[in-house]
Amino acid sequence: MKTPILAGTTGDLVEDACFQSRLNSRHPESLLLWFSASWSMGRMDYRPLLAQHALPLTHEVDEWNKAAHATGLKAYECKASYICGAMREFMQASGLNLANEYHLGALFLALDATELLGRVVSGTRRPTSSRRKGPREPSLTEVLRRGVKYVGDHADPQVRSLPHTPQDYAKLRNFAGHGATYLAKGVNFDPDSTRLLLRHLSHTLNTMWDDRAVPTKLAAVEIHPVYSEKNGIRQLVYVQEIQDHLKENGPGDRLRDNDWQNQPDNIVSIDNSSPPVTGAG
Repeated sequence: MKTPILAGTTGDLVEDACFQSRLNSRHPESLLLWFSASWSMGRMDYRPLLAQHALPLTHEVDEWNKAAHATGLKAYECKASYICGAMREFMQASGLNLANEYHLGALFLALDATELLGRVVSGTRRPTSSRRKGPREPSLTEVLRRGVKYVGDHADPQVRSLPHTPQDYAKLRNFAGHGATYLAKGVNFDPDSTRLLLRHLSHTLNTMWDDRAVPTKLAAVEIHPVYSEKNGIRQLVYVQEIQDHLKENGPGDRLRDNDWQNQPDNIVSIDNSSPPVTGAG
């Protein structure tokens, strides 16, 4: 079967073709989805991607049903769109920091997106006052490590591997998130490793929806809808924006402040004993 020629710019065609190639290289069964999903004005409509393996939610059901009713979506699609929007915000904010050489902020934000991914693929829920954390409920650090591992296991085959292990990324997040006062010995801070993490995250955000293990976890993970209010109008954040984005673009495509996608794979290591990192002089 030949790929239909799509209307749009050359850059649009290249990006769509690259996404299709990456998706099908890991998930051949997605080829059917690629051709069967709806088309609009010659462009691919990616909205069915988030809902292709949708399941009934098992937690926060009333909250998401109410949110979904206002959007015209099913509860699973609404929750998935929220997750996609939150990840994109963290990633775009990370890219903005990276472009201005605010490396600690860029790393921290990229790892926030990774922790959210880890929550989703783990189905993580918080302990309540009447139920202490059980042996099977992961810590926040473990959730982040699971997110990094998932990214590594679903990495973009066209991009060099992540330069840190899940354990070392957790140590770097602790360093960036707690005043940059102590970096564990043996862990080097690599400013460009944030860029590699973002590149793999964008690929994972495109392909995770085809993972048959994700829907059960997504249906259970503790995530509550968040609303904003402007001029007296209350609106669910992210969801409509993401639905509009998906009309023509993949979930991880067309991220703003994305210079990190085009830079060479050069890692600049900073030893953890250097004054710029430790503050010791």
